[in-house]
Amino acid sequence: MKANAWIAGLCLVGAWAGAGGLAAQAAGSDLDALLAAPGKAGPRVDVDGRPLLPESLRDRLAVVSFVSADCTILCVTRTMDLDALARDLPAPLRGRVVFLAIGMDPAGDDAARLRGVVKQLLGPAPQVRVLPSDAAGAKAVAAALRYPASSLPEPPPAILLFDRRGQSAMVYGGDPLDAPRLRRDLVALDAFAEGLDRP
Repeated sequence: MKANAWIAGLCLVGAWAGAGGLAAQAAGSDLDALLAAPGKAGPRVDVDGRPLLPESLRDRLAVVSFVSADCTILCVTRTMDLDALARDLPAPLRGRVVFLAIGMDPAGDDAARLRGVVKQLLGPAPQVRVLPSDAAGAKAVAAALRYPASSLPEPPPAILLFDRRGQSAMVYGGDPLDAPRLRRDLVALDAFAEGLDRP
């Protein structure tokens, strides 16, 4: 099962590029499309009850991963590694990157349960903002990533990187997290103030 999830993660590289752009036409950007809550108006709310306001994402790079309270150790270490990377970024860059994790097990995880797991893993001030999903939201994310429904609720083993205009820049598949590479990519991508297609 782990091997299948890893292969599915690698397949996301091409799939996201093709699927995300179409959805983003209506939502405004690839990131907007991914974060949109089907059938709901207004911003998503994280596990601490804070709304994810558009201005908190504006002109910032975004790193998005996927979690559940009962996910495998690979998912746990991926989340912890992302939190450590966020803390380790140089101060000027740290303020221009947002780290998000989308919950993928709405049947098993409510906001309180996810919050408890996040605090236990990452401490009282996590750098990764965790966004719970409802069933429609988790299904929409899995469909956009072409992640097999049969693999849920184990989260997709992928990390998505978005440029400062919310467009998809890179998809990393597999484990463990290559933190040095992601850090280098963040530094490089930050130079593209108008997005990856307009340096």
